[in-house]
Amino acid sequence: MSTDKNSQQGQPIRLIGFLIACLLSVFLTGWPTLGFTQSDSARTLFADNKAGILQVRIIDITSGSKSAIGSGFVVSDTGLIATNYHVVQMAASKPEQYRIEYLSATGEANSLTLVDVDVINDLALVQASGPLTPVLPLAAAEPPIGVPVYALGNPLDLGLTVVPGTYNGINQTSYHPRVHFTGSLNSGMSGGPTLNQAGQVVGINVSTAGNQVSFLVPVTALQHLIAEHQLRGHAVDNIPQRIGQQLMLDQDKKFSQLLALDWPTIALGEATVVNELSPFFRCWGGSNSSSEKAQLLNADRTCRSEDNIYLNEKFNSGVIEHQFFWLETNKLNSLQFYAYYKRLFNDFAPGNKAREKDVGDYQCDTEFVAVDNVNAEPERKTKAVFCARAYKDYPQLYDVLFLQGSVDDSRAAFLSHFTLAGVSRENAKAYARKFMEVAQWR
Repeated sequence: MSTDKNSQQGQPIRLIGFLIACLLSVFLTGWPTLGFTQSDSARTLFADNKAGILQVRIIDITSGSKSAIGSGFVVSDTGLIATNYHVVQMAASKPEQYRIEYLSATGEANSLTLVDVDVINDLALVQASGPLTPVLPLAAAEPPIGVPVYALGNPLDLGLTVVPGTYNGINQTSYHPRVHFTGSLNSGMSGGPTLNQAGQVVGINVSTAGNQVSFLVPVTALQHLIAEHQLRGHAVDNIPQRIGQQLMLDQDKKFSQLLALDWPTIALGEATVVNELSPFFRCWGGSNSSSEKAQLLNADRTCRSEDNIYLNEKFNSGVIEHQFFWLETNKLNSLQFYAYYKRLFNDFAPGNKAREKDVGDYQCDTEFVAVDNVNAEPERKTKAVFCARAYKDYPQLYDVLFLQGSVDDSRAAFLSHFTLAGVSRENAKAYARKFMEVAQWR
């Protein structure tokens, strides 16, 4: 019996020993092989493509010094180069002050000419004076989610760098398609290519949120821009006009889609407010309901689109923002409540940034509106403020700020606001009508 018992106890010991040996084998042989494969891919991609990936420089003409840098890559043997619009924006806006040049991996520097832009997707095409190689091939299809990809560019003016990461597909919370890339893009890599293991461009480096969360412009957007340029056969004559046309088409498509929706709603206090309109429209909210010291209940909800269209470093467009506030009190008298409410009403500002040189002054209309109540109660009285400021370079576009607040109750109030950035006058009016129909204290 003792021999059988020892034999049975020895079986798990031998099994454990076998598993340990297998794990040691993996540690000693398997993992280095995987690491070597990824490093080898990055090294090969770097060697094969470094001549076609360039540093794109913005040069101040008077001083002859760099004012900004980014990256770009060759997309045609005629010397056509792709980059981000935000990389070359200074030269596009002030060609009398700035010029564009490239610096190659061999140290060659030469001038570039801006020939086309896609401001919606933050892309630009620049042309060298002569042929450049190698041409980086563009992928014909989106890669599967989870495959390794490699971003290349010139971070922080340190020279050409390879950043390995993971392709995570199109970000579903962005109106303008962006690829979610798990990897660290740094300043100066903008406009560079991200390659699959076959050396094909699957995206263009554009931005980062930090912590290994970065974004690429899908290669399909670049393919469309190149096709438009080739069909035209020459450089765009008027870049600001081209940008204005793109902004108009984009906002018209966006607002046509939003206005055609059946807007979802959610309760806020005794009011009804707009809920998330689409995946690219995200909402957050809060209140002070747990505070024993609060003199009034303040509940709020803010919704904002995830997209900004870059026009310059201090001017963004394309934003849609909603804000709603429900206030009520049984501790403040009417004068105290009104003072708080008035201060909140006057604190609203547009949801996008712009400079005086980019936009005109806000022109506002204010009126008192009676809102019909479907519950057969007396009409609600509200104060509505509609403000618009025109884009100086794109005169058919406006930033719009709308604010509406109840004025018929001394102990409760409902306040609603929206900002639309870069919208036509017609779409802004249609949006305001629908917003007022949905967001109400009934």
